[in-house]
Amino acid sequence: MGPRGTRADSDRYSAFLESPPDRGESLAHRLEESLAVLDLSDTELAWVRLLLDSLDENGWLARSDEQLLEEARERGLAGELSALERARARLRTLEPRGLGARGPLEALLCQLADDDPDRPQLEILLREHLEALARNKLPQVARALGIEVTELERLVGRLKGLEARPLAELSGELAPAIVPDLRVERVGTRFEVTLTGECTPVVTIDPAVESLAKDRTRPAELRRYLRDKLERARSVLEALEMRRETLGRIGARVFEHQHAFLERGFGYLVPLRMKDLADELGIHVSTVSRAVAEKWVETPWGSLPLRHFFQAASGGEERARDDVRELVRGIFSAEDPAAPLSDDEVVARLRAQGFELARRTVAKYRQELEIPSSYRRRRYA
Repeated sequence: MGPRGTRADSDRYSAFLESPPDRGESLAHRLEESLAVLDLSDTELAWVRLLLDSLDENGWLARSDEQLLEEARERGLAGELSALERARARLRTLEPRGLGARGPLEALLCQLADDDPDRPQLEILLREHLEALARNKLPQVARALGIEVTELERLVGRLKGLEARPLAELSGELAPAIVPDLRVERVGTRFEVTLTGECTPVVTIDPAVESLAKDRTRPAELRRYLRDKLERARSVLEALEMRRETLGRIGARVFEHQHAFLERGFGYLVPLRMKDLADELGIHVSTVSRAVAEKWVETPWGSLPLRHFFQAASGGEERARDDVRELVRGIFSAEDPAAPLSDDEVVARLRAQGFELARRTVAKYRQELEIPSSYRRRRYA
């Protein structure tokens, strides 16, 4: 019988528990469910599966017809180009719509119903005016179509409801909801950090099994087998409890440092390094890194990754870089859409709040936040 609760056991079980689930199998299963609703012969089903196997990460068919036909011959499938086209037509009826398209434009067009009264104008926008729309030249496009800007904005709103990458939509549906592992709440004049119970599963040992392992009326071989399994189970429980305790200690110490953030919100994070916190707790920095990986904390200012609170200083004000970037996001989000702010205007607003940032730094943050330039953000009345 091996030793209980060793560091090797703890690391092994922690690594297992921290491993994120693989959604690839779920994605394939979802597509198979969609395929099951079609009334297909075995041969037709084999052709459609060939196309499903050939989709790229966007849901498009990147392989040429010649390559697909060569693959079909290798699989022993009967039929040529006509069979391939029938399979593509079947594939386009699956959800999400647009699967099997040859690129983003075809994927978008596949999502427009033939009897949609807006289809003619939407198709013109997709085929002829995407570049102008991307540059926010709405008045110019409206004149080309002979419609008002307000009507064009309605059509653009419909385009925004389409998905150029069909599998991106399906992957998003399968993404798990974020459940915080820690919660920080105000209790009187202080803040209290608690584990939510979501950070580790509830695991117990069945008393009936323990009783059976001690029952001398049972065969000795069975009792030895059960005792070995119980010993392993207790090692898992000890690893889980160690993991919970470590996460709780780390969370409590993090928010001792980040008390100003809890009181005043974004803009008041202080620099904090994992190594410094590890030294304070008397543990290795790798333990801190593993413990906070993929962990979320619910704060008075929203749910955030626990790693968010380990930041380097930013600028003379020693604010955390990501926190300053959140301030930039907030300024842009509060702007007047009819008169969007320039980067220089954002610099001035930050300066009024005590932050000295160069214009190029604001521009870099804006690009990282995927916020377009001011002329592309303008909304027309």
